[in-house]
Amino acid sequence: MQMLLKSVSALSLAALVMIAAGSMVSGQDQPPGQRQARGRGEPPPPPPVQAGHPTGKLVIWGDLASFDVPGTVPTHCILTNRFKRGQRVGFRMTAIDGGSGEVENTAVLTAHVNYAGGTIDVPMRWRGVGNFPAAEYSRQPSEMWTGVWIVPADAPIAVLKYSVTATDRFNRTATFSPFINAVSQLAIVE
Repeated sequence: MQMLLKSVSALSLAALVMIAAGSMVSGQDQPPGQRQARGRGEPPPPPPVQAGHPTGKLVIWGDLASFDVPGTVPTHCILTNRFKRGQRVGFRMTAIDGGSGEVENTAVLTAHVNYAGGTIDVPMRWRGVGNFPAAEYSRQPSEMWTGVWIVPADAPIAVLKYSVTATDRFNRTATFSPFINAVSQLAIVE
């Protein structure tokens, strides 16, 4: 009986290790420059054009934050650029019509992370159309786009460059990059 229990335990452990290893490497075999982060389905279509747009350049800016799950974790939504393996890197951005100073809600934003010799494109979702955690926001965050990249379990300790690009309905484009100082970049730490 004891031998049977040991055999079952060993087989269970082996199966668990195989499942864990498979989930860690899934999606890692995509060719560089064509990998995409996982999203939550297609975002809703952009709203109608706002009166007075476009009247200036498209302007974008933002930051990085910990998007730890669940939202009750003390580090959730804390501004940071230092992330450990397995942590959720949150890209938070806004897009503004430079002439009116209003949110340009037709903009489509994508974060680009330089990783493992390639570029990972992280699609960003405009948060102005529902589906936001009401417990975290006092109002609809209509000026915010968010995207998430999970640091791979085998990621080396490194400083990674990233940028965010945007294009709006009027074909205006903009690019955001953090300050060039290495300590401003996305860092993978122990």
